[in-house]
Amino acid sequence: MTRHTLAATSAGVASATALGVALTLLIPTAAQAAPVVSQANGRLVSTTLLTTGTLDSIASLRGASAVNADGSADVVANTPLDATALQSVGLQSGGVNLFGNNGIIQLGAVGQYAVANADGSSAAFSGAVSQAPSLLGAGVTVTPSTLGAPAANSNAQLRVGSATAPVSLDARIGALAASATQDVSGNQSGQYTLSTLDLTVGGTVLSPTLASLRTALAPLFVLGGTNPINADGTVQVTLADILAAAGVSDLNQLPAGTNLLQYVPAAVVAKVTSTVNALPGIGNLSLVPGLLATLTNTVQPALGTAIDALAQLNVNVKTNGADGAFTETALRVGLLNAGALTTVDIASATVGPNAGRAAVPIVNPASAGIAGGVGLLVAAAFALTVVRRRQALAVAR
Repeated sequence: MTRHTLAATSAGVASATALGVALTLLIPTAAQAAPVVSQANGRLVSTTLLTTGTLDSIASLRGASAVNADGSADVVANTPLDATALQSVGLQSGGVNLFGNNGIIQLGAVGQYAVANADGSSAAFSGAVSQAPSLLGAGVTVTPSTLGAPAANSNAQLRVGSATAPVSLDARIGALAASATQDVSGNQSGQYTLSTLDLTVGGTVLSPTLASLRTALAPLFVLGGTNPINADGTVQVTLADILAAAGVSDLNQLPAGTNLLQYVPAAVVAKVTSTVNALPGIGNLSLVPGLLATLTNTVQPALGTAIDALAQLNVNVKTNGADGAFTETALRVGLLNAGALTTVDIASATVGPNAGRAAVPIVNPASAGIAGGVGLLVAAAFALTVVRRRQALAVAR
């Protein structure tokens, strides 16, 4: 009898053990870290003056970070830039604040956004909030924030140099933004926008020749009119002027990571030359051709050298991380030659690495309930088996 009872009990234990092992395989232990289904980050500002780790240590400077760990629901982050926290770091260049009021870089009506979807896809955005629907899709609303006070009709403004320095630059940029996406198949892509760029160029490399040109043109305006050469020795060029100097009609025709400032000297010379040559009676001024030749042959290359030593504006910067992450940056600002002082990324969007829906842990709030229910059924079945075996043995006696 004892032997039969033990056999029946062993059979029940074996069944329960088998099912228990199966359940154990379905339920990850604490040591089995759940993979990330999807992730994304939208960050307005990062700089080599601070490591990413340092920036991340300040919660408000991490940008909008969305991480989907279990695939139970989409995760959305809509995080405005904390201008106070960024300015409190006190970053400076040549004694001038890098960010904020009267800083080198100022931003307005900009935001940070990220979404990590349960299906394994993700998307990120940062920059001018007006561009979010066109880059991420209709209905996406990003909370705006400001950093300083850029000029009217500008989402970003960059000011470096001075009238007494070899070159000065005042760049006013409209609708600057970037987005990145990773679809369910793992394909990653990025987009950016830079709708307008109005650049004022000055400094001692340019101003003496412009002053001589202004004086040479003065006879044309004795009876009235406005001399087109600015008295302050500056020239204004637009994005269209820069693209014309680059020989393209659209920003997207330029290679990723192109430095727009490399085309500025040619754009400045072309703008001044075409403006002067269009003046009525210009052929009667004998000094003008020589001054325009000086502008082209002497000032243009010197201006290029001075600008390269001061700053770079690289657009559409794409970066692939060793971990599988992809980042689209709308604008990378370099200060001093080749960014020797620092580089500042403005409007970046990162997606990945995404493990995808297949990596979703089987135990989430819903499946945990199912697993628990199955466990109870196993226990009940085991108890019922033992009872029935005992009843059968009792009858047999």
